[in-house]
Amino acid sequence: MTPLSIQPHETAAHPVDLPGQGHSKHRISPMYDLLKGIRIVDFTHVWQGPVATLLLADFGADVIKIERPGRGDWSRAWGPFAGDVSLPFAGLNRNKRSIVLDLKAADGQTALDKLLATADVVVHNFRPGVDRKMGIDFETLHPRFPKLIHASASGWGEAGPDAERGRAGHAQMAAAEGGLFSAADGDRLPAPPTVSMDHIAGLVLSNAILAALVSRARTGLGTQVFTDLHSAALTAHVWDGPRALNPTAADAGDVNLSVTEKTLQHSWRTADGFIEISPVFTDNPVQLICRGLGLPDLTQDARFSDPLVQYENREALRDLLAARLVEKTTAEWLPALEEQGILCAQVLSPQQALTRPEAGVNGMIVEVEHPTAGKLSLVGCPVRTTTAPRPSTPPPMQGQHTDEVLKEIGLK
Repeated sequence: MTPLSIQPHETAAHPVDLPGQGHSKHRISPMYDLLKGIRIVDFTHVWQGPVATLLLADFGADVIKIERPGRGDWSRAWGPFAGDVSLPFAGLNRNKRSIVLDLKAADGQTALDKLLATADVVVHNFRPGVDRKMGIDFETLHPRFPKLIHASASGWGEAGPDAERGRAGHAQMAAAEGGLFSAADGDRLPAPPTVSMDHIAGLVLSNAILAALVSRARTGLGTQVFTDLHSAALTAHVWDGPRALNPTAADAGDVNLSVTEKTLQHSWRTADGFIEISPVFTDNPVQLICRGLGLPDLTQDARFSDPLVQYENREALRDLLAARLVEKTTAEWLPALEEQGILCAQVLSPQQALTRPEAGVNGMIVEVEHPTAGKLSLVGCPVRTTTAPRPSTPPPMQGQHTDEVLKEIGLK
């Protein structure tokens, strides 16, 4: 079957003026030329790896997504759909090109070799050892392509019992064994975090690739970088991890923020929804919250006089605050608490969050025109720069750029 060769139609996506630039020619846009000239051969699939290559594509790298014949990336088959286009796939694969290669065939291997000779980075998120079977591991490629960077992300790392037995990895598994599920509380079971470890690991991998590119600029040689879901989960413990690793350390100082945040949960019900309250960056947050809510100073009560006794009597304290918060709307409580220096926010759904003014003006909503699905709105790049911008391109159809890329490497 001849791969499709449809050219994407580019459309500008919510550009706005950069701070301090007024109506200048410098505009915020979802794609830049920071990595122009860098070519990435991308074997990643589903979520973890594509997050990394999405960010690099937004920075201007030429990301060539290698897909297997047949179904291609697993996520192409996962809904919801806009027409025949998977929206999860679309969100992760803007600004990339797709080619289909049968690596079990001689011509597929020839095409891959020629492509790797033009590449700066090869990246995958297979289980450890799969790249060796495919012949794209660092040890195989480095003697032939010494400038090529080899990047990978897995479930459990390159060493240790899990890797040695080839254990399958998944975001929720990594969160569970990475200590990121919420603690059980009475009849409430531990719950997974709302942010996927796939996303965190992908961002870590993109940073590793950027560091490897800097290293190559200095040494002239490519290197190998890798991360995994479990390691990414553990990095989330940089705040409270040292306490867990040093159990004999004593508490010191006037305010124990971790105790205060355990005493007062972050979400509270109001008359019309929910509010988040952060009891941080002040010596006596309970006192200030009481002022904002128009309550007597509960810290004058012996049960709530300091953070430790507040924690011991947390249910009683929570009940008093909760009973007051449901008497007014979130919009009424926000300014009252902010006036006392208490950090607080609305609790929004993803749909609500993506329609806030900040999402649009900071370039976080991207509109692209897809050949079959039509106009799609997608999440944009979180990084902005004064580098000349380019419009974002839609997620590729499977094999859309096969002929185009083969011509570029002299095989058509």
